Amino acid sequence: MSLTAIMLLLSLSAAPTETASTEEHPACEQCGGGRSRQLGGHTFLFPLLQRSAFVASYVGSNQGVAWYDVPDLPIGLLGTQDVSLVGYQQTLDLGVRLTRWLGLWGEARGILYTGLTVGSFVSDGANFRAGGTGGAVVRLLHLESSGTQLSLRAGGGYEGGTEIALLPLLNAIVDTPGVTLVSILRGNLGELLTVKISESSVNGGLFFAQALGGSFLGLQASASATHLWRTRKPFDPTVDARVEQQTTAIRFNLAAALTADFKSLGVPLALMGEYLFTAGSQSEVELARTDLRSSSVALGLYYTGRPNLQLGLGGVAVLNAEPRIGRDADGNPAQSGEPSLFYGQLILRYIW
Repeated sequence: MSLTAIMLLLSLSAAPTETASTEEHPACEQCGGGRSRQLGGHTFLFPLLQRSAFVASYVGSNQGVAWYDVPDLPIGLLGTQDVSLVGYQQTLDLGVRLTRWLGLWGEARGILYTGLTVGSFVSDGANFRAGGTGGAVVRLLHLESSGTQLSLRAGGGYEGGTEIALLPLLNAIVDTPGVTLVSILRGNLGELLTVKISESSVNGGLFFAQALGGSFLGLQASASATHLWRTRKPFDPTVDARVEQQTTAIRFNLAAALTADFKSLGVPLALMGEYLFTAGSQSEVELARTDLRSSSVALGLYYTGRPNLQLGLGGVAVLNAEPRIGRDADGNPAQSGEPSLFYGQLILRYIW
C-alpha cells in the first residue's frame, strides 16, 4: 500500500467531521482539527505555488507527473533537437508548531525524469535528484477581527543527483583527438555517461493571508527571494577527471492564491486558483549573466469536509520557463528556445 493511501486512511478514520461546538468558536487556535489555519471564519488551504502564512503542525505528501518540452536545444555537431521529457515527483513535508507564533517546516523531495524520444534520450537521458529544504516561520501579525495574518519565513536547502546521457559520450568521441570508441569502452564509459549535479539554496519572504466574505473566500499572497548555487561535474577525457561548472541564480517571486470554499453551501469542495511571477538573473558557465522571467498558473480542486484534512488534485502550467543551456557546433554554450512545463499533483496533508 502506498504512503499516500495509508495517510488517507489514517486521516479519514481519525478525523471527526466539524461539529456545532467547533463552529461556535471559529477563532479558537487550540481546538485542533486544523484550527491553526482558520482565520476570520475561513479555513485556508496550503497552496501549490507558494508557502502559507500559517504556523501549523502537519504531515503531507504530494506526488505527480510532469511533461517538459524544450524546443531547439543545441547539442553540438548534431545541431538542435526538440526535447520531450516525462517525470515523476514525490514530496513529503512536515510542519511543527512550537508556539502560536513560531514553527518549523521541512520537506524531502525526489524527482525522476527521462527522455521520450531518441533525440531526447541522447541529449538528456535520465535524471534522478533527491534533496530537502527546511526553515522557520514566525507570525508577525494576527487580526482575527479583520481576518488578517502576516508571517515571515526563512530557510535553506540542498539537492543532489545524477544525470545519465549519451551526448557527453558522443562529444568525447568527436572532440577528443586519438580517442576511439574501443578505448572509451575499455576506460571511462561509466564516467562519460554520468554527470554529478548538486544545488544549495537559501530563501526567505513575507507571507500574507486575508479572509474575504466570511467562510467562502480566502486570499493568500507572498513576496519572497531565493539564491541558488548549482554545480555540475561532467567528466572531461582530455584531463581524465571530472570538472566543475558553477552556476548561480537569484529569483524574486510574487505569488497570489484565491480560494472559493463551497462548504457553506452544503458542498464540501473548494477551488483554488494561483498565479506565480518569477524574475531574477542567472550566471552560466562561459555565458554573460542572463535575465530570468517566468509566469506559472495553477488550479486545484480540494475536499473540505474535514477541517484537519487537505485532499485534492492540482494542475500547474509554467507559461515561459527558463531556457536550457546546450552547446553549438563549435562547442560554445548556447540557449534553447522557450520551454514549456506542465504537471499535475495529488495532494494529501493531515493537520493537527
